[in-house]
Amino acid sequence: MADCYQHELDIDALPPPGFNDDSSSPPPKMGREKKSFSAVKYIFFGFNVFVWLLGCGILAVAIWLWASRGPSTAVIPTYSFLSASSLCIISSVIILIIGFMGCCGAFLENQCLLIGYFILVLLVFALEITAGSLGFVMKDKIRDVIYKELASGIKYDYRTEVQLNDQSKNNSFYDRDARGWSTSLDTLQRDLQCCGVDNHTDWYNIQAWPNEQKVPDSCCIHPSINCGFGDPSLWHQRGCLEEVEYWFTRNMYILGVTGVTIGSVQILIMVAAVAQFCYIRSKRFPL
Repeated sequence: MADCYQHELDIDALPPPGFNDDSSSPPPKMGREKKSFSAVKYIFFGFNVFVWLLGCGILAVAIWLWASRGPSTAVIPTYSFLSASSLCIISSVIILIIGFMGCCGAFLENQCLLIGYFILVLLVFALEITAGSLGFVMKDKIRDVIYKELASGIKYDYRTEVQLNDQSKNNSFYDRDARGWSTSLDTLQRDLQCCGVDNHTDWYNIQAWPNEQKVPDSCCIHPSINCGFGDPSLWHQRGCLEEVEYWFTRNMYILGVTGVTIGSVQILIMVAAVAQFCYIRSKRFPL
C-alpha cells in the first residue's frame, strides 16, 4: 500500500510533457528579437563607420582646397563662407560628429548617443528640405544675386597670373583669396565652354586690364597663351550664367534621384536608431 502511494506521488511530481527545466534558455520570441536587434545593430554600426570615413575624406579634400586655392574657392566673392572649401569643412565636421555618435551609440548600446544621433540626422534632413524649398521658391532672386556677384567679381576681383605674383609680395592672404576666385572662374569657363556672365563683352575694360577689350585665355575655344587678344569669333559666345542654368536643367533628373535617395537613407537610419533605442530601453526597463 505504501509503495502504491509513493508511486502516485512520483507520477504527480513529474513535469508535464514538453516542459524544459532550463531556466537560462530564453523563450523563442525573445531569441528572435535578439537576433533581429543584433542584425540591425551591426548593419547600423557598419554604415556609420562608412559615414565617418566619408567625413574624413571630405575633410581631407577641404584642407587641400583651402591650401591650394585659398579660402575663396567660389564664384561668388562676397559670400566667401559659401566657398567650396568652407562648405566642405562644415559638412565634414557634421558628418564626422554624426558618424562618431552612430558608431559609439550602436557599439556601446548607449541610449543618449542614439537619441542625439536621431536628433542630428533629423535636423540635417529638415535643413535639406528647407534649403530645397527656398531654392525653388526664390530661384529668381538667387539668380539675380549670382548675376550681380559674378559681374562684380569679373569687373573688380579678377587678376591675371602676373598681377597675382606681384600682389603676393605685399599681401599673401589677398593673393590666396584672389587666386582662388580667379582660378575658379577660369575653370568654370573652360568646363562649361562659356565666357563672361552674359557674353564675352563682360570682360572688356575691367580693373585687371582697363581700356582694353580682351578676355582671359579660358574664354578661347582652343585655349593658348594670349589667345584672349584678337578675333572674338575664336571665343565662346555664350555666357556662363546661361550655361549654369542649362546644366541644372539637364541634370535635374539626376539631382532629383540623388536627393530622394539621400532622404530615404536618412529616414531608414533614423528608424534604425529609434528601433535600437526602444529595444535597449525595454531590455533595461521591462514593463
